[in-house]
Amino acid sequence: MTRALRPGRLLRVTLVLACGACASGGAAVRVADVTPRSIPSLEAQKSQHPQDANALARLGVAYFKAGRYEDARPVLDSAVAHDATNGVAAIYLGMTAEQLGDFVTARTAYEQYIAVSRNPDLKAAAQDRLALMGRRELEYQARQALAHEATLAQMPPESNTVAVMPFSYVGSNPDIQPLTRGLAQLLVIDLAKSRQIRVLERDRMQAILNEMELSDSGYADPTTALRSGHLLRAAEVVQGSITGLPGDQLRVDAAVVNVANAGITAAAGNQDQIGRLFNLEKTLAFRIFSSLGIQLSPAEQQAISQRPTQNVQAFLAYSRGLVAQDSGDYGAAQADFNQAAVLDPGFQAAVRGAASAGQLSAASQVSVSQMETTVSRTETLQAPANTSLADAQQSALNAATNTIAPSSGAQVSGDLGGQTSQPVNNRNPVSESQNSEGAQQPGGGLIIIIRRPP
Repeated sequence: MTRALRPGRLLRVTLVLACGACASGGAAVRVADVTPRSIPSLEAQKSQHPQDANALARLGVAYFKAGRYEDARPVLDSAVAHDATNGVAAIYLGMTAEQLGDFVTARTAYEQYIAVSRNPDLKAAAQDRLALMGRRELEYQARQALAHEATLAQMPPESNTVAVMPFSYVGSNPDIQPLTRGLAQLLVIDLAKSRQIRVLERDRMQAILNEMELSDSGYADPTTALRSGHLLRAAEVVQGSITGLPGDQLRVDAAVVNVANAGITAAAGNQDQIGRLFNLEKTLAFRIFSSLGIQLSPAEQQAISQRPTQNVQAFLAYSRGLVAQDSGDYGAAQADFNQAAVLDPGFQAAVRGAASAGQLSAASQVSVSQMETTVSRTETLQAPANTSLADAQQSALNAATNTIAPSSGAQVSGDLGGQTSQPVNNRNPVSESQNSEGAQQPGGGLIIIIRRPP
């Protein structure tokens, strides 16, 4: 027969945490539970454990949520430096760097998160973000170049560096106009097949032109080639035009502008039917190499002669995708690249373009704030690895008070008897657990100890 818990009897609840749990990093908490209100206690925790990546990560997250990005940056930097596998620190560093406009650091941080993340959804989101950071970085570099244009104009160009501008279009056929981007990209690809020159990416050139706010007609202006060449520090700039002629005929002209002396190194032109567009481009590429004094090896000549596709309609769709991408319409760009890939499944540039545009489209529709909400809801953080046993006990007990210990006025009953007890006194369970009643259990778990009066 069970007996009732008599008045005056003490119910003592002690939560004992194993030392092994403390050494391995303590209990995990949801990132959502780390709030700006936690900052004072987290700052104290950081001062006690200045090299603990978990303590640094928690504080960095709290700073981020408070909008204190300048404070979050060095803390998260330190967290990642101390533990390269701390994914929460890495992704919050990426988001913090984005907010500060440091797209180089953001890109590196997202790359690190992708390498260690086990969350497939967030990993995919970080990969999308990574693609967007590349674009943001080019835009930032273009703004910086414009801001320091006078200085850059006085600097010598980087030797053997070639930039290709989008071609201008003269004609009235809107279906042909996208070739101004497609033809320029073909030249970039072919010129880059020689190791004797360094060809700048088309996107880098486009970022400069977007910042200059030029219309397509401005691409034919010789001063534009010189100016963009100074901004990019390119030694040579290829500038050209496409002219629509009767009978499906096209004329393609190009000039190589020497940025240092503002002279025309060479000019080349050719005319043919649109169906022989790729022949026009190959002839142009070989003439540009000749004008630059470059002797191509047989292997390089063979590589340059390769066609990315034999389907002109697929190439036109690909060119439309480049136009949409340059204007920031990544959804339309993805659709055009996909159409090109459907018309020619072997057109690898279109396949890669569709994948890249898809990532850009997905990332551009999600703000940093929206991404942070997802991260906060799904990720967890560990307690600092060096947390003492007493600190861990107190922290766990404080968190469990409302669910384990009865509140004032509550009654305790159960298998100990049918009568109810008096309200439980408000006592400090940690200090009571350290008296001399008996040796403490080394293992983890919840131990309920009943102390009866003599």
